[in-house]
Amino acid sequence: MLQFWVFWGARGRVLSGWPDFSIFYAAGVTIRRGQGAVLYNDAVQRQVQQEFIPETLAVRNPLPYNHPPFEVLLYLPLTYTNYVHAYMIWFLANVMLLGGCVYMLRNWLSALTMAFPWFMFAMPLAFFPVADSLLQGQDSIVLLALYCLAYVAFLRKKEMWAGVFLGLGLFKFHLVLPFVFLLFLKRRWRSLAGILISASVEALVSLVMVGWKELLHYPFYVWQINRKQPPGIIVPETMPNLRGLIMGWGSSSAALQLVVFVLSLLLLVWAAKRFAPEGLTKSDVWNAGFSVALIATFLVGYHSYAHDMTITLLPCLITFDRLLEQPPPRRAILLLFLLGVLFSPLFLYMTLYFAHQKLFALVLLLLVWAIASSVELPASLGNAAKEKRIQSFAGSCL
Repeated sequence: MLQFWVFWGARGRVLSGWPDFSIFYAAGVTIRRGQGAVLYNDAVQRQVQQEFIPETLAVRNPLPYNHPPFEVLLYLPLTYTNYVHAYMIWFLANVMLLGGCVYMLRNWLSALTMAFPWFMFAMPLAFFPVADSLLQGQDSIVLLALYCLAYVAFLRKKEMWAGVFLGLGLFKFHLVLPFVFLLFLKRRWRSLAGILISASVEALVSLVMVGWKELLHYPFYVWQINRKQPPGIIVPETMPNLRGLIMGWGSSSAALQLVVFVLSLLLLVWAAKRFAPEGLTKSDVWNAGFSVALIATFLVGYHSYAHDMTITLLPCLITFDRLLEQPPPRRAILLLFLLGVLFSPLFLYMTLYFAHQKLFALVLLLLVWAIASSVELPASLGNAAKEKRIQSFAGSCL
């Protein structure tokens, strides 16, 4: 009901082009017109957006398209209709994709599915980051779907396919590369190979779409946006991650950036110790480790807003499933953070009236600690890789 109230109140601004969807639609129009070579030209972006949201641009600057070129293919078909119809189609497509994620996970979250079959479908609707992603017309639900596919592929022991799905999510590379780093630390070479396959195809597609000059210009373009921090575009205080928590108080000095880097690295190393891909048969250990890894990935993402937190819906669903099998003390701690904070009106209130979503990084840090503490990592899993190498060496000697 709260999400519906927000949508109803924002309907005028949505239809007039305020949401982030305007940058995707404008990028699609640019590519459809054969102007890929100037996709990252601010003047061209303004000119294209001026055609379908002139009233909005009269009171604010245009939002820049700062995503990789290959992602435009998702929005290209939508440009054959007007902006309002395209937004509605994308909204409905995301709702269907969200339902598909839950439907796909139902067989792997059996305790939750059997005890509360409708809860899995109601839970996303109560999760504010999902509603924010729908409202903004963002691509965060697409990334959630790819993480769900990777999660299922891991459980089916199809690690290369898991890597392929993760690689397809590189349109939000800041929310995928930290997870890739964890896989590298755990030496999951098949998964990394799958990621490399997807990344190679995406690079080739991007090259065809915009040419090598514009493709090489893209990293510089993204860096310039981040360095200049245009008002309303780069806003650390509204980022519920480590960057927002540390740099969201009006300062962006080099010292603070170094602190963010060091803390991010320490968090990833700690998460890697809880993440045990080699222990897929230990479902509770695996689910807790995967949840820790994904939440840590979001926290260290350098450009993560409220809608990007949509990917944490997967670890929340996994954790709710595990709650049904946890002893009462641990169950109470996890339930406190999941229901009492993440799914309460607090996030909605802080977003609409307090613009300090950065404080939710503290909630996520406590949540990731609670998940990690809810399961004991068997020593056998930590030594599994070492024992395997010893056995292989002994066998070769014999």
